[in-house]
Amino acid sequence: MLSRANVTRDYTSAYPDPIAVSKGEHVLVSHCDLQWRGWVWVMLASGKSGWAPQQLFAPLSAYEGRALDDYCAHELTVRVGETLTLINALNGWYYAQKADGEKGWLPQECVRLWEK
Repeated sequence: MLSRANVTRDYTSAYPDPIAVSKGEHVLVSHCDLQWRGWVWVMLASGKSGWAPQQLFAPLSAYEGRALDDYCAHELTVRVGETLTLINALNGWYYAQKADGEKGWLPQECVRLWEK
C-alpha cells in the first residue's frame, strides 16, 4: 500500500500493553467488536488478551484459531498535523509508521490521504 497521510484527528492508544501473536500460535477467540467489524477478542496461552483482525486466524473450532501470520496490536498515539506512511489497511484501521519510525495501528477516520 505505502501511501502518505496527514493526521486530522488526535488519537491516543487505548492499550499500553498490546498483545503480540506469532504465526502458528493457537488462541481462544471470545467475541467480535461491535464498533469495528472484523476484529475479535483473543486470549493467548499466557492469559494475555486483546483485539486482533479476524482474518489473521484459521478456525480450529468454534472458539479456537491458529494465527496465519505474526501480528502485534500496538496502536499509535498521534496528534493533528503529523505525517504518516500508511503500510496496510484492514477493517477500518491503518497500520502506519510515524516519522520517528514507530509503527502501529490507528483508525482510518483519523487521517487524510495525500492527493496524488
